[in-house]
Amino acid sequence: MNQLKQQSLLAVVMLALSACGTSKSNSTDTKPLPDTKPSPQQAANPPDYQGLINGLISSEVHGIILHVSAANGAFTGSAGLANLATREVLQPDAVYHLASSGKIFTALLAVRLHEEGLLDLDLTIDNWLSNEVASQIQYSDQITLRQLLNHSSGIYNYSDPRSEDAYVEYVMANYKNGISNGDLLQFAYGQPAYFKPGEGVKYSNSNYVLAGMIMDSVLGHPNALAMRDKIIDRLSLSDTFAVGIENQVAQITPGYEKQNDAFINTGPILSQVTAASTPVASSVTEVAKLMRSIFKDDTWLSQAEREALLGEASQVKASANLDYVLGLWKEEFNGYTVYHHNGGNHGYISNNIYVPELDVSIVYFLNCGLSDPCTNAFNTIEQAVKQYVIANQ
Repeated sequence: MNQLKQQSLLAVVMLALSACGTSKSNSTDTKPLPDTKPSPQQAANPPDYQGLINGLISSEVHGIILHVSAANGAFTGSAGLANLATREVLQPDAVYHLASSGKIFTALLAVRLHEEGLLDLDLTIDNWLSNEVASQIQYSDQITLRQLLNHSSGIYNYSDPRSEDAYVEYVMANYKNGISNGDLLQFAYGQPAYFKPGEGVKYSNSNYVLAGMIMDSVLGHPNALAMRDKIIDRLSLSDTFAVGIENQVAQITPGYEKQNDAFINTGPILSQVTAASTPVASSVTEVAKLMRSIFKDDTWLSQAEREALLGEASQVKASANLDYVLGLWKEEFNGYTVYHHNGGNHGYISNNIYVPELDVSIVYFLNCGLSDPCTNAFNTIEQAVKQYVIANQ
């Protein structure tokens, strides 16, 4: 929901109301239960990742899944509970909603449609939007699709703190009928831009719901169908699905928010929010597979697509050491280039980190949302894992 200020590498940054789910268990990774140790197949003398996440479980931090892959081995483990009511143990292959971490799926689909000639990243968005929508977005005749995807459009964020209460109240009152991109965008209509297009960088979920609406218009059907065909199925991501469109694919994993001293399962509410700003649910290993494929698999992603996604034409500077490409943050750390994006919502929080030079992937999920104990645990994992697999290389 609230966007938190980027303080340092991989800090909690983009939090947006979304949904979370879990799929059938079909992962081949090691699945230790809480209080187990990493399997012998893992590299010698790595940090005790299982001990790390076990030690962070508490009455406020219910469940954690962590995946780390590096040159010295891989770890996938879980700790805590998936369901507070049934006391079901959380498994490493459980599927969570990625929230804003899922923006890479939306950006990647836009790039694929661009390369197929169905879209042009450098056309202004008024070419696709109805007059009714375009007239309510300041500078819509100057903003390009690429500027939507790299947050240089200046468009007001529908989850801006100034709109947050009305936005949450709307979702709570209407989720049973489903929440769409257009429903969310209403909270940006008529709002002044943060700046003129191309004159700054400010993260805005409105950018991605607009991109989703444009793709729906071009395709003539929900872009989730093309996302499945062009991304999910092509990579055989069996635990990944479009929230709100493909909920039948998997059962929802609960996510918990504390209200009046009771933990509320937000999954049934958030699963009805269909938004290109928070498009998919997935597992830690499948997120890692997607990221590695983007950077390492030329048979799946062409050089032209990779350049459109990550190249200079799409890169904008958010701060001295932080850039945004399409769907990912880009940052220099310890002499390496790190690509990352995290996301969170009421009940869920996730992080997705990849270092191409080292072929290092770090992905982790928690089912306790935006509370202080949850974000503290989130940051503890980041620092401990980053120190080992990046800083010590």
